[in-house]
Amino acid sequence: MIVYQVYTVTQDSDLIDLGSPENLGAKALEGNMKISARVDYKKDGMTAGIFESTRGKVEIDFPYTEHATILEGEVTITDKSGLSHTYRPGDSFLIKQGEIIIWEVKCERVRKSFLNIVE
Repeated sequence: MIVYQVYTVTQDSDLIDLGSPENLGAKALEGNMKISARVDYKKDGMTAGIFESTRGKVEIDFPYTEHATILEGEVTITDKSGLSHTYRPGDSFLIKQGEIIIWEVKCERVRKSFLNIVE
């Protein structure tokens, strides 16, 4: 069992540097965001683990359905209708595959636990 606790910081050495969000198909809107992740489970189109991004703003066409919980920092997510919400430690969200969202981090970094499913 792996426990993801709010306010418990994952060791940076546990995360793999993924570079810029553009490497995963996102469009940069502001800043020089860097992303990293740790995959704890992967099978049959499902992936779970920890994701981190630094300060910046990007537009993402979500390539999977994701349920996530913020562990550290905060992020504001805005959907294509303009609905916007800021998520903080302990908050969870669901984004469906194919949704286009704006992901904005104004603090140093945000970390989340995630479960992704490719439909």
